[in-house]
Amino acid sequence: MGVDVSKIELPEKKWKRPEQFSKPQIWLEKDGIVVRDITPDLQPFVLEHMGTVYLRDEPMNQSMDTIDDPATVQEQLAIWQATTYRDGISIVALEKGTPGSNMDLVSKENPPVIVGVSHLFVSSKGDPVPPGNVSDKIQSDKVLKIFKTFKEINKVANVFESYGVDLYIEGAGLSVSPEWRGKGIGQLLMQARYTLSRAMGIPMTRTIFTAVQSQKVALKGGFEELGHILYTDLKEEDGQLRFPNMPPHQTKISLMARRIEYL
Repeated sequence: MGVDVSKIELPEKKWKRPEQFSKPQIWLEKDGIVVRDITPDLQPFVLEHMGTVYLRDEPMNQSMDTIDDPATVQEQLAIWQATTYRDGISIVALEKGTPGSNMDLVSKENPPVIVGVSHLFVSSKGDPVPPGNVSDKIQSDKVLKIFKTFKEINKVANVFESYGVDLYIEGAGLSVSPEWRGKGIGQLLMQARYTLSRAMGIPMTRTIFTAVQSQKVALKGGFEELGHILYTDLKEEDGQLRFPNMPPHQTKISLMARRIEYL
C-alpha cells in the first residue's frame, strides 16, 4: 500500500512564500533552458520523472533496486508530493519553446519534456524536523533505511547554529534527464535556486547530496562540505552493510551548505 499522501498531516510552518511572488515565476533563462516554478499542472509529470529517473539512478535507491519495487516507489512519490510542493519553491528545467516553458499550462495533451528537477522546501528555526511526522507513516523498509541515513548525516552539523541563520532552503532531490547530462543542467538548477533564494530573502541553502555527480555540481556551485559518512560505514544492527550493492564509484553521502550572497 505505502504512504497515503492524503493522511499526511504536516504541522503549520513559519515560512510562507512572499505575496509579491504569489504568481509562478521563471527564475533563469540560459542556453536555451528555462528554469521555473513547479505548478500543480506540472507536478504529475515531475513526479513521473522522479519515479522513473531519479529513483533509478540515485545511489541508495539504485543499491536497493527501488525502481523494481512499485510500493516503495509510490511511497517515495507520496512523500515528495506532501513535503516538497507545499512551500511552492520547487523548480523544473524545460527546453525553451517546449510546453510549459512560457508558463503555459501543460496537460496530457500538451505534456512537458522534463530536462531537470530540483525539489526544494524551506526549513525555519523552530519548525519540526522535516519531513515532520511523515516517518511515522512509512511502511517500506527501503524508505526507512533512507530516512535513518538522513537522520544520521543530519547530526553532522546544525546550519542554524553554525551559520547564525533562522531559515534556509533545503534540497530534496536533484535530477537531470539522461539525454541532458554533461550539459551543465545541474549548475543551471543551482543558479536558479540561488536567484530564488535572493529574491525571497533566504540567506542559506543546505542539501544532503548522495551521489558523486551532484556533490561535484555542488562544490562547483560554491557549496562547502560540512561533513560526510562513507557508505561502507553505514551498517545495520547485525553488522551488515545498509546498502550492500552500492555502485563502487559512489563512496559517501555528504551534507553541504552555501551562504547566499546578496548582489
